[in-house]
Amino acid sequence: MGAPFSFCPWCGQRLSSVAGRRDEVLLENCRQGIEEGFFAENEWGIPQPSTMLVTARFVANYRQATGDWLGTLDLMLAFVEAGTRFTNQFGDIDDPFYEGLESMLDDFRELLLAHPELYKQAGLDRRLAKLVRDASWIGWGYGDYVAEQAAEIRQRLKME
Repeated sequence: MGAPFSFCPWCGQRLSSVAGRRDEVLLENCRQGIEEGFFAENEWGIPQPSTMLVTARFVANYRQATGDWLGTLDLMLAFVEAGTRFTNQFGDIDDPFYEGLESMLDDFRELLLAHPELYKQAGLDRRLAKLVRDASWIGWGYGDYVAEQAAEIRQRLKME
């Protein structure tokens, strides 16, 4: 089964027609879209919190277009990392913002546990450990939630 359409509706890139195949150009465009989604500025140059649904579509579209699990995990973690960086740079947001990040982290955990062989690839293990450190000072229970999810992943994968 190929991609449902030939071009990405967000970036215009040609989509891979082979499921499970990595598309580096599309992956990089999606990473950039996630960063831009979180760090977009309004007309006065003031950073605006992400529209989660729009920004999360980069992950969903990549996953649907390629079936590349490692690339999808990479983008899921990039989404949570970007939201965490935004908070650390500009201050606490609100509960729905953190719920969106937690939801993506839940999806990351579930996909990773379904494909545990991917944990050390693409530095996911190191990135997850850094995410725990970066989120540790964030309120709304978010820092604790990130630490708990990372601990569960390590425990379920029998890692330290």
